[in-house]
Amino acid sequence: MKNDRYFLFNEDFIQWRLFRTEEQNRQWEKFRLENPHLKEDLDEAIRRFNALGMNRVSLSKDEKDAIYSAVMQNIRKHEKRKHRLQVWLTATAAILVITILSTLFVRLNKDNGSAFLTENSSIIGETLPKEEICLFSGGDKINIANQSDIQLQKNAKVLITNNTEAKKELVLNSVKMNKLVVPFGKQSTLMLADGTKIYINSGTQVDFPSEFNGKTREIHVNGEVFIDVAEDTKKPFIVHTDRMDIRVLGTSFNVSAYRDDMEKTVVLVKGKVSVKTEQQVTEMLPNEKVELTNGQITKETVDVSEYISWTNGVLEFYETPVSEILKKVGRYYNVQFKSSPDIPLSARTCSGKLFLSNNLDSVMTSVSVLSSTNYHRENNIIYITKK
Repeated sequence: MKNDRYFLFNEDFIQWRLFRTEEQNRQWEKFRLENPHLKEDLDEAIRRFNALGMNRVSLSKDEKDAIYSAVMQNIRKHEKRKHRLQVWLTATAAILVITILSTLFVRLNKDNGSAFLTENSSIIGETLPKEEICLFSGGDKINIANQSDIQLQKNAKVLITNNTEAKKELVLNSVKMNKLVVPFGKQSTLMLADGTKIYINSGTQVDFPSEFNGKTREIHVNGEVFIDVAEDTKKPFIVHTDRMDIRVLGTSFNVSAYRDDMEKTVVLVKGKVSVKTEQQVTEMLPNEKVELTNGQITKETVDVSEYISWTNGVLEFYETPVSEILKKVGRYYNVQFKSSPDIPLSARTCSGKLFLSNNLDSVMTSVSVLSSTNYHRENNIIYITKK
């Protein structure tokens, strides 16, 4: 078990990250100096805790005390049944989120007709049974567990790692392109032969070669990916989608290009890329978003965290239509939404964070408040009705 998870279940650590007194800062700095072998694990635990946004939330001491008590109560409950868990709740912070939800709340901004989540509010959801991730290589089909890391190695070998079973090494067929299909409700990561890492969102297909032997490194994407491209000035990296091509040398960027979406987007985190369509070529700089709609490209400056937070198990949104949020929820948890035309979900917007965890009814309770609707669920179909 990783030591960062130990820290996330440690009372002193949680108290420190919530209250951050000078004495606590000194104690943990001393701990860091005396335990250099745990520095990486401690930094990872801090990163996971910060992903909750608690360090950016303005809370009173009473509110922090209440959160701390609720968190510790949940931790003790889960420790008692730890031996029955196959996975230690991969996003260990999800336990914290569940309890935080009970102490925080949703506010509606009624002045402008839009619904807003406060910065310290959250929605959480659950994964429903669904198809497996599949890797196709030649005539072979390989089933892969959710949240697996897939790493290509030399000689067309692939190493598959996940939290539920031992590492597995396979050999891919000698084919030009392999296909990784990540169905709705699943996620995965893929490291290509050149060291490029791809975070693959739900409902996404990536076509890639076992090795890059030509003058370029080319893959094909249908869906959403975040790519950290390994730098190679002699071999440009090209991402092909059905409507545009993205060309880079070494950079990090997010591509959302689901075939059933009218809008295709590229958001650049660092480096420089060019986006090519049938009509034009557009250069991008960090913190810019290019959107392709009906063959037309628009470009704007954005907060990139809103577009890449899904790689950390969080969806961030700012003045986003409820209909768009439901589309992301549907893809991530493999559920479908049906509503009557007289419910204006596209007219309602909200801002906040969506923590991806274990209770779909909590998601829908919050959505119902935001959109002034009711819902009922039948298997993986959720019906939205008027109040």
